[in-house]
Amino acid sequence: MATLNALDPTPEQIAAFLGHPKAGQPVHMLNLLKFKDKAAYKDDRPEAAENLTGREAYARYAKGFGAMLKARNIEGVATLFGGNLNAFLIGGGEGEWDAVAIVKYANAAAMFAAVSNDDYKAIHYHRRAGLAGQLLIACDDEKVF
Repeated sequence: MATLNALDPTPEQIAAFLGHPKAGQPVHMLNLLKFKDKAAYKDDRPEAAENLTGREAYARYAKGFGAMLKARNIEGVATLFGGNLNAFLIGGGEGEWDAVAIVKYANAAAMFAAVSNDDYKAIHYHRRAGLAGQLLIACDDEKVF
């Protein structure tokens, strides 16, 4: 099974996400994150001189994302879980990801709106500087188990 650790969705992925039959229902975004060893800020950014790790840069993005949600009064977003990836019990992929997060949004359009505004774009550079790639998987809440 091959996976693609990427930074941004393709136009086809965006269309499939927003057009999914369950797009109007609450969506839980499963984030599998891979950090760069050293953050890669553009030279004109003051952070470029700080010698941050990718994890530290991503933490700035996460903090800014929370502040942006609050400032824009975007409701219905909740981080349900965030933690380090420690070991595989079944399957494999050691080294593929460093951390996991699950974030709940009211629906697919709300999630996309939260990451498609000017305030988000102002903090997004921390994400790009810190992440080597990620898998972002939209899940429903059908209580399968």
